[in-house]
Amino acid sequence: MPLKIFVIDDDQITLDILTSVLEDAGHTVLGDLTGDTALSAIRQMRPDVVLTDLQMASVDGLDICREIRRMKSLDRTRIIIVSAHPAETWKARAEDLGADGYMEKPIDTDRLLALIAGGR
Repeated sequence: MPLKIFVIDDDQITLDILTSVLEDAGHTVLGDLTGDTALSAIRQMRPDVVLTDLQMASVDGLDICREIRRMKSLDRTRIIIVSAHPAETWKARAEDLGADGYMEKPIDTDRLLALIAGGR
């Protein structure tokens, strides 16, 4: 089933690759390079899934997760954090804030698509 997915990554190449992979899988994808502007777009789009980088310049993925979990209108939105940091402490923090998944970079696209579909 096609999903509405919002992708946030401050690296344009990564954002383009993720968008392409997800669109090729049949999903509707919007993206943003900054967490600052992403939140208002997420409020409007009401995506099924938000895929966000962990570390970004101004607003990081944990902040994005925290803000989405505060919005009643987005209580069913799944959040997947993507990071180059494999440390279990980051994964635990993301889960504590309500993230539904955590993936390390480089991204395994098959695993990503499984996570998007609701797997672990």
